[in-house]
Amino acid sequence: MTDAVAPREMASTDWRDYPPMFSVPDKGSRITALAPGAAPGQVSTRLFFSALLSAVTWASAALVGSSVLCGASAAPSGVCLADAGQGWLIGGALVLCYLSAVVTVGVAERARDAFGQRRAASLFYLAPLLTGVILGSGVGAAIAVGPDAGEGVRQTLDGRLGTEAAAISAAVAVLAAVWFVTVVARLPGALRHARKRQETIERLRRDGHRYAGHLRLGGVRFWLHSEPELDVTVAYDSPAGRHEVSARMRSSADRVPKDGSRVVVLTDLRGAVHIELDPAVEPVFEPEERYSPSE
Repeated sequence: MTDAVAPREMASTDWRDYPPMFSVPDKGSRITALAPGAAPGQVSTRLFFSALLSAVTWASAALVGSSVLCGASAAPSGVCLADAGQGWLIGGALVLCYLSAVVTVGVAERARDAFGQRRAASLFYLAPLLTGVILGSGVGAAIAVGPDAGEGVRQTLDGRLGTEAAAISAAVAVLAAVWFVTVVARLPGALRHARKRQETIERLRRDGHRYAGHLRLGGVRFWLHSEPELDVTVAYDSPAGRHEVSARMRSSADRVPKDGSRVVVLTDLRGAVHIELDPAVEPVFEPEERYSPSE
């Protein structure tokens, strides 16, 4: 291994503490990061049960929401929970929606920490969210239809007065199910891609050839979650000669490195390349206002 730059130990293992992030093969939400010293992420027990809790809370919120709709109907066709008091149901639905949102934010944060990629994390937290909505709305629609399911469905399809709750709940369940199918179809591939990219970064840090390079900033492609993503070029010298690598860089507006900043280029004989700021040099950043999105 060519130690053109010596690595330095980092205190935190949260990859979001070390923007900017560089990627040669990927762009946008597929850019994958791995904090220094961290191992490639996986679906841990904590992350799994957080996702399960998210599904349960969204199912409860959707079910209570369906009951609120049922109680608000002029002449409910089925059995409602409105006897518990419409005010209590509305309050309960609001509280459950808030709790569901809090749990989902937690799942999203843990997934981003684990997978180092926004795309994989987004698909991961959407799966339990949609599962809960499907279950809660589906059960709510079944309750609103009434004990005579065949007659209740017929009245709902005819648009009879009092079937609004069943129709809306069923529509929500169907739409969520369609979205769920697309999410589940994409999730395994996204998780494999994130895992493979993190394993490549880990391998290059451990066994790759390290070269000192210099960063040349290009134009801003777009702002993803208020974070600018730029085209960049990195020039470095190796025993085989001088090289230039084109890549994408995503960072926060206050952590866009100055043009010409020192970086580390990690590469191997298989053509894999990873770029990161040189930890041995104190970075200097462009003024924040230069890369803040215009209002």
